[in-house]
Amino acid sequence: MSNSLALVYQAVDHVNAQMPDAKIVKDPSTPLLDSEGGIDSLALVNLVVALEQAVYDETEKSITIADESIYSSPDSPFRTLGSLAQHLDKMLA
Repeated sequence: MSNSLALVYQAVDHVNAQMPDAKIVKDPSTPLLDSEGGIDSLALVNLVVALEQAVYDETEKSITIADESIYSSPDSPFRTLGSLAQHLDKMLA
């Protein structure tokens, strides 16, 4: 497992503990924003905040995952947990 995916899973654990109804499955193929499923917007916001905090705790780097560039990208990092981890890899490289 990549370090970025481990950080994503750490954020998932945090969201699942805060929002028992969310229950995000820790799998790279778990959909986040998808027309046929995914998590609700509140869970997504909590996931992003928890992930930014996990990255800071691990690396002491302050990052912003949801900036304007991701909204114009055809390959949204919010498709799945795996795509979010890949996006994080690029941000931390």
